[in-house]
Amino acid sequence: MKISEFYGIYIEPEDMLTLEKYKKYEFLLYEEEFIKKPAESLSNIFKNVKILSRNQLKYIGFENEIEYFKKVIIYMALVFIVLLFMGILDENIIGGLINGIIGSIIVLILSIFYPKLRLILFRGEIKLQVLFALLYMISILRAGASLPEVLERISKSNEYGIVAFETRTIIKDNISGYSLAEALERAKLRTEIPLLKKLYDQMIIGYNKGNLPLLLEKLYEDIVRESMVKLDSSKFMIQNLGNLVFGVGLILPFSGMILSTMIANQGFTGILNTLDLLLTKIGPLLTLIFGIFVKLKVE
Repeated sequence: MKISEFYGIYIEPEDMLTLEKYKKYEFLLYEEEFIKKPAESLSNIFKNVKILSRNQLKYIGFENEIEYFKKVIIYMALVFIVLLFMGILDENIIGGLINGIIGSIIVLILSIFYPKLRLILFRGEIKLQVLFALLYMISILRAGASLPEVLERISKSNEYGIVAFETRTIIKDNISGYSLAEALERAKLRTEIPLLKKLYDQMIIGYNKGNLPLLLEKLYEDIVRESMVKLDSSKFMIQNLGNLVFGVGLILPFSGMILSTMIANQGFTGILNTLDLLLTKIGPLLTLIFGIFVKLKVE
């Protein structure tokens, strides 16, 4: 079965009001040829890159590749201007120009992986949305509602986030002529979220063979159990990594740099430079890496 696309784009509920205000002014940037033409060129270049799919872009609020790369180009331009300006302030225009070009290239490379990384980093929030949707589905199905009725209710509530977004596409597939089982199969192939694949598996089995509330309840229990086991097994690893990162990553470099400063007779200025390097560069970077690791392990 061919993988289909979502009919619309997903927008976080809290971003809806901001987006409405933003749309009043976005044409000032996006309608200009110097934004549209490069975006179309980048879209053609990266169109066949497997890691960047249109469905992933729709998860993060973009209709297609061109709309996404319009935003990327704006960020590339901002990074270039900021780094060039910093070079001018340091009286190093050539260095600022080179840094600006390198920074823009880094933004472009990161933009290819950003949609996938965002889904990975926010899988904890997605898991909560799935769990809340499961609880609602189980209670409504046991009260006598049919699966189409349950899907219709979930699709109208933005509180269920991505689950509601995917449900709306299932309903549109069903309305366009696919049976509900076929629409669920299409959703299973289309989704980029492993947890939703499991949900669609159980919904297909339950819809075809019965006992859907029981299957969904079992799935809910499995998800909660796996989360608790993962959290329990990760806490010692997180503690050890924290000691390693902030011990080896901060204390040892600090001691070594201070010792080198004293040996080189750099005085108080050398100590201040060492503290500046650790507190404004190495420290925040280690904290960011550690925070991402903890988020991935916990979720």
